[in-house]
Amino acid sequence: MNPLKLIKYAKFFSSSKFLNFATGVGKNVAFLRRAAILFYCFRDPDTPKYVKAIVAGALGYLILPIDLVSDRIPFIGWGDDAAVIALAFKVANRFIKPMHREQAQKLVPFGSEE
Repeated sequence: MNPLKLIKYAKFFSSSKFLNFATGVGKNVAFLRRAAILFYCFRDPDTPKYVKAIVAGALGYLILPIDLVSDRIPFIGWGDDAAVIALAFKVANRFIKPMHREQAQKLVPFGSEE
């Protein structure tokens, strides 16, 4: 997937929607800390706008209830979401600061970034 195609999902993203999603799915999503790191990177004023657009698209896709693969399908349901988050993480990686990781760990104390 082209990172720029993710931008169309940005309209589904908002800070409050993401925080509601993050607290609602809890430990059910293994890559939630990685998404939280992206969330804090998005909120950082030092992050370039093009990175913010891609991150907002990825997080919008994550919280969107309708996906390419339904999240209710065991084992593979979250696969498309994980791939989108991984792609956005790759784009944003050089703008992710240690403080983003620390903030994400406070929001999502379980699991890991990988």
